[in-house]
Amino acid sequence: MVTTEEMNCKSSISVLLAALIPYMFLVFDASQAAVPMDTLLPGQSISGSELLVSENGVFGLGFFSPSPGAMKHYLGIQYKNLIGSHRAMFWLGNRIPITSFLNTTLYLAAGELYIEELGSVLWASGSATNGSASSVAVLLNTGNFVVKDQTNHSKVIWQSFDHPADALLPGAWLGLNMATGAHISLTLSKPPYHCTLVIDQSRKMGFVMSIDGHDHLGTFPDGMVTYEEEGSLVRLNYPENPNDLQFMRLHMGQVSLLRWVNNSTITGWQPLWSYPSSCKISAFYCGAFSACTSAGTCTCIDGFRPSDPDEWRLGQFVSGCSRITPSDCEDGISTDSFILLDNLQGLPANPQDTSEETSEDCEATCLSQCYCVAYSYDLSGCKIWYNVLLNLTFGNSTTHHTKISMRIGSHGKRRQGHIQHVMLIIGPIVAALLVMLVVFWVYNRSSRQTKVEGFLGVYTYTQLKRATRNFSDKLGEGGFGSVFRGTVAGPTAVAVKKLKSFGHRDKQFRAEVQTLGLIQHTNLVRLFGFCSEGARRLLVYEYMPNGSLDSHLFSSGTSVLSWSLRRRIAIGMAKGLSYLREECRDCIIHCDIKPENILLDAEFCPKIADFGMAKLLGRDMSTALTTLRGTIGYLAPEWVYGQPITHKADVYSFGVVLLELISGRRATGNGNHRYFPLYAAAKVNEGDVLCLLDGRLGGEGNEKELDVACRVACWCIQDDEIHRPSMGQVVRMLEGAVDVELPPIPTSFQNIMDGGDSGTYSTEV
Repeated sequence: MVTTEEMNCKSSISVLLAALIPYMFLVFDASQAAVPMDTLLPGQSISGSELLVSENGVFGLGFFSPSPGAMKHYLGIQYKNLIGSHRAMFWLGNRIPITSFLNTTLYLAAGELYIEELGSVLWASGSATNGSASSVAVLLNTGNFVVKDQTNHSKVIWQSFDHPADALLPGAWLGLNMATGAHISLTLSKPPYHCTLVIDQSRKMGFVMSIDGHDHLGTFPDGMVTYEEEGSLVRLNYPENPNDLQFMRLHMGQVSLLRWVNNSTITGWQPLWSYPSSCKISAFYCGAFSACTSAGTCTCIDGFRPSDPDEWRLGQFVSGCSRITPSDCEDGISTDSFILLDNLQGLPANPQDTSEETSEDCEATCLSQCYCVAYSYDLSGCKIWYNVLLNLTFGNSTTHHTKISMRIGSHGKRRQGHIQHVMLIIGPIVAALLVMLVVFWVYNRSSRQTKVEGFLGVYTYTQLKRATRNFSDKLGEGGFGSVFRGTVAGPTAVAVKKLKSFGHRDKQFRAEVQTLGLIQHTNLVRLFGFCSEGARRLLVYEYMPNGSLDSHLFSSGTSVLSWSLRRRIAIGMAKGLSYLREECRDCIIHCDIKPENILLDAEFCPKIADFGMAKLLGRDMSTALTTLRGTIGYLAPEWVYGQPITHKADVYSFGVVLLELISGRRATGNGNHRYFPLYAAAKVNEGDVLCLLDGRLGGEGNEKELDVACRVACWCIQDDEIHRPSMGQVVRMLEGAVDVELPPIPTSFQNIMDGGDSGTYSTEV
C-alpha cells in the first residue's frame, strides 16, 4: 500500500521534473553557439559549426559543406542568411576536403592562418613571413578575409581577395599579384572540366577563359568592372542598389554575373550577363550530353534530362544533362543498347581511336567497357567516347550530318530481332523461376518467421546502387544514415535510405519494414521495398518533392506556408495518426512525431515517415512501452516519469508539432521563449491566439480556425494522458465537426507559474 508520504514525494518529484523540462533543452543548444565576432585574435580559433560574421551580418566564414548533408567540408565564405545550395561559396581555404568536421580548427599564429584536423595541419595561408605576433584576421563587410597588423591597420599581410576560388564578390579583382608576379584568376577544377578565367594582359578590356586547353576571348560589359592600369587589374564594381546580392561565378564552361532573385515566380541566382551567352559561340556552354541547336539554345539528347532543372529554368545550361535510365553495366557485363544520333554537325570532343575493323567489333568494344558512352564507325575507323559527350551541335538541313551511336540504359530501344532471340533463350528459365517464386511465397506465407505481409519489393544492393547512380544525389543525413534520390522501374522517383551498419540500426530496420509493410494510407509515406544483404540495410520509399515540414517552418529561404495549407497539413497528420491507432489490425505507436518526420509531396499533402522507433501493440493494449524512444522536445511527460507508454504519447507529440505549425517557431530554444508550449497555453487561456500565429503570415488567417487549432494543441499536451483526446477526436475537432472547449493550462505548467516563475514562458533566452 502506498503511503501519503510516498505519494507526496512522487508528486514533488513530478513537479520538479516538469519544471526542469523547459531548461533541459537549453543545454542541447549550447554547442551550436556561433562566434559573434568578425575578428580572430592570435591564439583564438573557430571549429565545428562556429562562424566569424562580418560586422554588417552579411557574410559568414566557417567550415561549410558544398551541399546539404555532404560529409566533406571546406573553410569558406558565404552569404550568411541564405540557405543550402543558394549560399554559394565565394572563397575556399582548403582544396583538400575536411572529413572530420567537428575535430577541425582554424587559428591564427604569428600572422599566418592554419587549418588543423586531428592535430595535423591541413592548410596554411603562407603569410607568416610578412606577419607578426600582433597580427589579427578580420572578415570585412565586403566578404574579404584579411590578415593585417594590429598596430597598423593599413598594412594588409594577406587577403582572400588575392586567392579567389570560382567566384568574385563586388570590390574583388582579377589581375596580377605585383608582389609575386602570379595571376589572380578564377579556377574551377571539377570533372569533366578544368576551367580558368584570367584577364587578357595584352588587352585590358577582355579576359581569357581556358576550358581543357581551349581558349575563348571575351569582354566584360560596360559598367560591370573598373579597369586599373597598373598590372592590368580588373575590379568587379559594387551594384547600383546596395541591397542587391551579386557576384560573378565561373561555372564549368561559362562565366556569369549573378543577382539574387526572390519573388512569387522564381527564387535563385538570376544571370544578368553571361559569357558565352550562346552555344554558337562555344558548344561547351551546353554541358555534358547536351547539344547546341540551330537557334543557339541547348537541349538534352535522347535518353537524357537536365542535371539541374533549376539552372536550366534560369537560362544556365553548363551543368549539362544526366541519363534518365541508369546504365546496366557492371564488371564489363551489360545489357545496354545503342540509339543512332544522325543529325550532328561534327564529332563530339575527345574521341579515342581504336583498332577495330568492323562496326560490330566497335560496338562490342564499347559495350564491354562500362565507361564507354558512345562509338562511331566510318571510313576513318572506330572512335570511342568515354564518360561524357561534350561539344555536341545539331546540324540543319544544309549541313553534312555526322552519325554516332549513343549508349542508353537497358530499358531503352533494342533491335526487335535481338529481343526475340533473347526471349527464346530466357523464356523457359523465367517460367521455371516463376514456379520457384510461387512455391517460395506459399512457403513463406505459411511460415511464422516473417511478419511482412504487404507487397514489398526485395532489391539487391547492386540494383539500388545503380538506381541512385552510385549514391550520388544525397537528399539528407542523420544519425540513422543517409538518404539518396534515385529511380526504379523506369521513371519512378524514390528515396533510398541507407542505414549505418550498427547493431541497433538492425532493430530499427525491422521495425520500419514490419510497420510500413503492413499498412497503406494517404497520409503515411509508402515503402516500396527494402534490401538486406549481409550488414547492408536499405529502405526504398516514395520520393517527396517538397521535403520535410521543418524546412518550410524554420528556414528563411523557403516559401511561407499559407494558413489554409497549414490547417490542411494538420488535418492530414491527424488522419494518419488516427489510422495507426484506430484502423490498423494492431495499434501502432510511432514514438517520434516531429516536423522532420512529416514529409510533403508535390501537392503538399503530409505523409508521416520514419517508423524506425515504432511499436506494434495488441488491440487490447496489453503491451506498453517502457524503454525511452523519441526526440527531446516532443516527448510526453510519461517518458520523463518512467510510466508505461501508450498511443497517447503520439497525441502529445502531435500537439507540440501543431503549435510549431501554427507559430512557425521551435517549441524549445526558439530565441523568444524557453519553452513555447507553456507560453502558448497561457495565451490560449487569455483568448489571445493571434499572437501565436506565424508573424510571416502578416495576420492572414481564419481567426475561428486558428482558435480551434490552438485549443486542440493545448488539449493534446495535457500532462495526464486521460485528459488528451484520441486522434480520431482531434480530426473531428480540427474539421469543425465538434465543439472544442477551452483547455486548462497543464498542471506542470501551472505549478511553474504558481511557483513565481511566470516569466519562464516569456523571458527571452
